[in-house]
Amino acid sequence: MSEERPAPPRKLSKVVPYRLARSNSEMVKLVSLLCEANGFKLNIWRVMSAIGTYRSISPMEIGKLTTIDKAMVSRAIRELVDRGLIDRRADARDARWAQIELTAEGTAVFEKMAAGIDALEKHMFGDLAPEKTEAFMEMLELIERRARSARDIVELNGKAGFTRLLGRDFE
Repeated sequence: MSEERPAPPRKLSKVVPYRLARSNSEMVKLVSLLCEANGFKLNIWRVMSAIGTYRSISPMEIGKLTTIDKAMVSRAIRELVDRGLIDRRADARDARWAQIELTAEGTAVFEKMAAGIDALEKHMFGDLAPEKTEAFMEMLELIERRARSARDIVELNGKAGFTRLLGRDFE
């Protein structure tokens, strides 16, 4: 009779959340260096990037898009206004609501930084065929959607949410 051997240990390099976290960490460090070279901290750039992408946006929308907390969004907006890179206008109908837009100088800075980010992405993907890059981006979208859905189930149901997602073996 042969003995059952334990499964070999799982290699950390094969664990998807680990790999995504490492890849993200390296990319964030690289983008942070680009930001610093252009006189920004990363969170300031993230706020400016949301404004530049949507042209006219509220602070609440910036927070949702960037996942930066309300206080940090507020500080970033203040800094960007002080630097003359954005305008903040109160909504005529509701003074609590504001619209944020890039100034002409802010638009120039945004375009320069966006071009730098695009160049970094091009460098990262190297000579991969465009369809492989597109497939990678689609996969990231799928992973993000599924992770968000799974998180919602667990947040609503606690530990039972994991059982629902992973089956009875999880119990």
